[in-house]
Amino acid sequence: MTSRGERLRARPTTLLVLGDTNYSGHDGDWHTLVALSKQLDVWFADFDRVVIAAHLLPGDPPSFHRRLDQQNIEFVELPVAGGSGVRAKLGIVLALVTWVRIVAPLMRQASAVHLRTPCNMMMAFIPLARLLCPNRYAIYADNWEPLGVEPASYRAQRWMLHHFGGVVHAYVPPGAALPAHVRPNVSPSFTDAELASLDAEVARRVDRLRTDPVADRELRLCVVGTFSVRKNQFGVIRAVALLRDRGIPVRLRLAGTGRTQDEARALVDELGLAEQVELLGHIGRAEVGELFAWADINVLVSRAEGFGKVFLEGMAHGCPAVCGSGEMQRSLVGSGARGRQADPDDPADIAAALAALRDLPVEEQAAMVASCKGYVAAFTTEAFAREIQTIVCDLWQLPLPEGR
Repeated sequence: MTSRGERLRARPTTLLVLGDTNYSGHDGDWHTLVALSKQLDVWFADFDRVVIAAHLLPGDPPSFHRRLDQQNIEFVELPVAGGSGVRAKLGIVLALVTWVRIVAPLMRQASAVHLRTPCNMMMAFIPLARLLCPNRYAIYADNWEPLGVEPASYRAQRWMLHHFGGVVHAYVPPGAALPAHVRPNVSPSFTDAELASLDAEVARRVDRLRTDPVADRELRLCVVGTFSVRKNQFGVIRAVALLRDRGIPVRLRLAGTGRTQDEARALVDELGLAEQVELLGHIGRAEVGELFAWADINVLVSRAEGFGKVFLEGMAHGCPAVCGSGEMQRSLVGSGARGRQADPDDPADIAAALAALRDLPVEEQAAMVASCKGYVAAFTTEAFAREIQTIVCDLWQLPLPEGR
């Protein structure tokens, strides 16, 4: 009789993916968020079969979803629960029981389990995976560094993941003091080829710095992200008002939609910034690339940010960043090599960071552009694939599908 370990390492291998991210589609044609789909495609290529247990959106896939490449996917729909208030919290407790009944048999059958944390269902699934799954993985897709602006359940999930015993990906800078099983995450934004295709654009940016220095013209800023208190578009808008009042010509373009969009528009009117600030609404991926190419600085001074993928996307275009506080954000801007940090609660500090980048000597700005482009090379799809194969083949010792 074969042991469970031998059975788990035998082909065909099955990966079970769990999380509260919404999926869409039907009959094997599954879609999810663009950035997540690129990560999952890499994972799925290393398994013969995939089971996703998650929430399913009704109707056709929305425009912000991308089709998953793999065809070897079985979807198990989990009921939705959540919200605020006592009744909603009681509903989550009852849903946890239902989720566990559905998921526990799937965990026992899977070669490996992939948890996407933090979310409500992980309060049950993290300990359940520790109990049932020798080959277990979790990504903590929020601030690993405590910042005090998060639900108590997030802190609880980080504590559980510290004792998870499997592999955990966290958004932490290289060299951070971590438990042995926690690894800095590599979140892909581009393939090597896509990154190389931007070389000419980055060269034009450097030429623009030398022929049309930022200090001699209008400073161009962009913000890309969902409008929210956490993303802090308000702080950037107030910083633009301070720059204008200092006599610095500046233009800010904000892309995205969200709950605080109308409040942001009202703030623009209140501060008299109609000539300096444009709210673009939702724009497509190609238009976002054009926005990064236009901007001198990519700004997102969030009150909390797990990774800041938008900074990498800007850096691929050679665009330096001004970001919020925290060790991960400091790592992204290279302690000043690729941008600056600013206090999210202090518009004057944000304005000072923007002005400091504007006033750098031209050759220092050109070196910053090169540093941005070089940094992103460590976060390509190919780099992510090498990391995942290390987990699957070296740590778990699972066989790859034929042809891999």
